Amino acid sequence: MSPRSKKLSAEMRTQSHAALIAAARKLFAEVGYFNCRISDIARQAEMSQGNLYWYFPSKEAVLQAVLTEAFESLGAVMAKAAAGTGDAHQKLDDLVEGLLGYAREGSEFTAIMISLMGHSGEAIFTRLGFDMDQIGLGYTQSVLSILTQAKSEGVIRADLDPMAVTMMFFGLFNGMNLVYGQDWLALPPETIKAGIFRLFGVIN
Repeated sequence: MSPRSKKLSAEMRTQSHAALIAAARKLFAEVGYFNCRISDIARQAEMSQGNLYWYFPSKEAVLQAVLTEAFESLGAVMAKAAAGTGDAHQKLDDLVEGLLGYAREGSEFTAIMISLMGHSGEAIFTRLGFDMDQIGLGYTQSVLSILTQAKSEGVIRADLDPMAVTMMFFGLFNGMNLVYGQDWLALPPETIKAGIFRLFGVIN
């Protein structure tokens, strides 16, 4: 096989892998992981069931890939904001903008997480090899670093504990997604951002 053919084959494998994950993500969000069959995923991706098994040995492996992609993408949003070169106010702005964008684009992930937690709790994540405490710690460290900097720069009130604000920050986003789904994201972004900043003591 020529180098060009190897490159093309690798690109096709990457595209097929991504198509299967996208198909599974859509179906897991719409009908639930436990109600979805391997054949449904293959059909949604316009592939044969045998082709799917070439990439994934089981439905659990597909779910693992879907969740890995989602956890990493969400973590990247927060890490990018924390690593920014601006002041704390700019980092907070980038953080909220990034999370709002992710909430809009990642609505399928939210639906999947709610369904899995309602059905099996955290046990399924452990079975799939995810350390949820470690994942949560990574998210927390990114947001905490921004809020700690914000306190030192006088961007949030001096009497606020950055760790407590971090916990409430996650509680707000998780709660809004859980209670209102995508409805709350129909509000103007500036209105949402202003409300979040006010709740968390951001000084303009």
